[in-house]
Amino acid sequence: MSPGHIRNRENEATAGSDGSRALGARAVPCPHLSGGAALTTPRLGVIGWMFAGAVVLATIALTAGRHERHDPRIALWGDSLAWEARDSFTAAAGKDGVTRTTTRTWGGTALCDWFTDMRNQARRWDPTVAVLSFSGNTASECMHGRDLITAYREDATEAVDILTRRGIDVVLVDAPPRNDQPVGPDGLTELDRVWREVAAGNSHVRVVPAGEVLTDQGRFVPRLPCLPGEPCDPDGKVAVRSPDGVHFCPVVQPAMTACPVRSPGAERYGRALAEAARP
Repeated sequence: MSPGHIRNRENEATAGSDGSRALGARAVPCPHLSGGAALTTPRLGVIGWMFAGAVVLATIALTAGRHERHDPRIALWGDSLAWEARDSFTAAAGKDGVTRTTTRTWGGTALCDWFTDMRNQARRWDPTVAVLSFSGNTASECMHGRDLITAYREDATEAVDILTRRGIDVVLVDAPPRNDQPVGPDGLTELDRVWREVAAGNSHVRVVPAGEVLTDQGRFVPRLPCLPGEPCDPDGKVAVRSPDGVHFCPVVQPAMTACPVRSPGAERYGRALAEAARP
């Protein structure tokens, strides 16, 4: 399914608000004329007034929708892991004082599925921070015939360019590895290394190992010691990954359906994504 068919969600606190600010008028002092010369103001004809109006409208169009940088807006793009964690992400961001978030997530998607949406959101919604959480899906049409690592390197570079050109800071997230995903001695997957290559030397891009909260030194584990408030098993541990070895819901569940029980893995990952977006 393409992102064009996806129902994305924006934090209800911002519904109906584009964050635009009125363009304030600023007085421009008249240049001083020496020698007692009178200043003559030329009268504008129809064409002149049309041109002046066009300039004003263009200025308003460029200014509308822009927001002050002290008014944070966080956009989350991602695949099924981000989709599962979206509610926890929004709630955690709210606790950090960020009331303007939007989640653009769907299972099975890759970075290249979201380029058009990134351009649209960067222009219309104007986030201050974009969090990108992708774990390496390859089924999308835009991924056909492409090497996974090469494609994600190219597409992460493209996504970063789309967003940073609009002054948006980008966070590339290390997703928690699948049960069958190779992890190096440094606790990083191949995709984790790609993010670091893309971010190198760019002051507007950083990599955050958010997925570490669901791993044992970067490696897949199905259960972890309980955190305060989590539903604990008698051995003091809780399931943080799905029986499928990929997702978070602790019970077997059809793809892209809400987990029918509490999902500590999704909760932890959502909080980690929100923390990743902090300055």
